[in-house]
Amino acid sequence: MLEILVSGLSQGAVYCVFALGLSLVYGTSRILNFAHGSMYMTAAYLAWLLTAGWLTLPVGVALLVLVPVLFLFGVGVERLVIRPLRPHANWKTATMMATLGFAFVLDNLNLVLFGPTSITLAPLVEGTLALGPVVISRQSAVTLVLAVLVVAALQVFLTHSAFGRAMRAVSQDMTGAEMVGIRVGRVYAASFGISAVLAGVAAVLLSPVYLISPLGGWAPFLKAFVIVVFGGLGSTQGVLYAAFILGLVEAVVVAELSASWTMPIWFLVLLTVLMVRPRGLLGSWGD
Repeated sequence: MLEILVSGLSQGAVYCVFALGLSLVYGTSRILNFAHGSMYMTAAYLAWLLTAGWLTLPVGVALLVLVPVLFLFGVGVERLVIRPLRPHANWKTATMMATLGFAFVLDNLNLVLFGPTSITLAPLVEGTLALGPVVISRQSAVTLVLAVLVVAALQVFLTHSAFGRAMRAVSQDMTGAEMVGIRVGRVYAASFGISAVLAGVAAVLLSPVYLISPLGGWAPFLKAFVIVVFGGLGSTQGVLYAAFILGLVEAVVVAELSASWTMPIWFLVLLTVLMVRPRGLLGSWGD
């Protein structure tokens, strides 16, 4: 049971990193980015190219290289795909459809470039680690530590930095933030950039366990969507709680039943929570 607990915490931490990217974009710009899973998978392919394809960099070094690349990629997506649609009256529907179309573009581009065969990414570290009676893989331990550090760093950034406070102001009142001089367009772009980085971090941490394939981003996206709705749309703290709860649920379900039962049980938990709290744990549907 202790090994299941550690596995659930490790999974939940990575899910939190991935789902925070989806929640951050929705919280700041009110856009549900359907391309988030495809961006995750694209980052996984880029990590594979840096470690086993074009280059043979260590996975940790590849992750450091990917951070600025993915940030610029996310900013470019916002400026080229999302921003031109904002002046339209029905921009929320238009941007949602645009991200869905962009997801199909990324999926098919990955299919053309890398083929339909699934590949794997090397783990950050090899071997096992004994913590008393509990034996876990070093990859799981490192994944848990790195994911927690990323989540903590994001929380510190949003709470204590000037730009992070500007992002929170935009998430609370876009019009009011613009009236007091906050450059809302820059906040929108930065939220997409940070979201892409978070997707890349999750891809590097999860890809040694889950296969990389052109359409493989939809399953993580569905899990991130469930976590975001469970925690409350736009609530980063709610995502944190939801990710760890569902990560523990998944670990128990996989150990006691099978992996195929994970999503049915997740949706059952989600529906139960929404019956009690329709807005999720800490969110608000109408914001």
